[in-house]
Amino acid sequence: MGDDDTTPILRLEEVRRSFGDVVITEALKGIDLEIFPGEFTSLVGPSGSGKSTLLNIMGLLDRPTSGRVLVHGDDTTTLDDQAITRLRGRTLGFVFQFHHLLTAFSVLENVMMPAALDGGGFTQEMRERALELLDAVGIASQADKNARQISGGQQQRVAIARALMMEPDLVLADEPTGNLDTASAAVVFELLQKINDDTGTAFLLVTHDTELAEACPRELRIVDGLLC
Repeated sequence: MGDDDTTPILRLEEVRRSFGDVVITEALKGIDLEIFPGEFTSLVGPSGSGKSTLLNIMGLLDRPTSGRVLVHGDDTTTLDDQAITRLRGRTLGFVFQFHHLLTAFSVLENVMMPAALDGGGFTQEMRERALELLDAVGIASQADKNARQISGGQQQRVAIARALMMEPDLVLADEPTGNLDTASAAVVFELLQKINDDTGTAFLLVTHDTELAEACPRELRIVDGLLC
């Protein structure tokens, strides 16, 4: 975790992203953005506005065509793919609309997976941390079940626990409640808020839900590749 609340976790400077060789589509048109420790932010915008492209750049899953992405003040532009992967794994967590749990593994093993991939296997220490996280999201009793044996809302809670396994500074959540019924969505949103309050982990939520977006202390809107 970063110690200095005055340094942004993530800073985008004049970030542009274009696609195509002959016909060029500019998805992002010069984005400047800072995300600070402890922030709880929503990102909204119509389909085709550049939300997914921006999230991929913020998550170091894609590189900008031009501009810079800084993590804790360090420029990622010159890093090779291996260094980017390492930095992403240790700084960022991800929660998606579809939880992407591995159904060949138990709930507990799914939560441990990011640490196991980083460290080369499961350890007792990882197991203890994963159980703590499952307890924090309210489903420690499901730890030994296969991931496919639990409900959609529970699966999303497992995905949140997994995103927190490496103690990220920032969790990027792409429509984390979009695949859930209203009641389950409200529970998941409240859980994210509680984790933010309890741990200071920053969250950025991409959502189509205007009520949810407005409930966040900071709301970003993107239209035609520009923040407004």
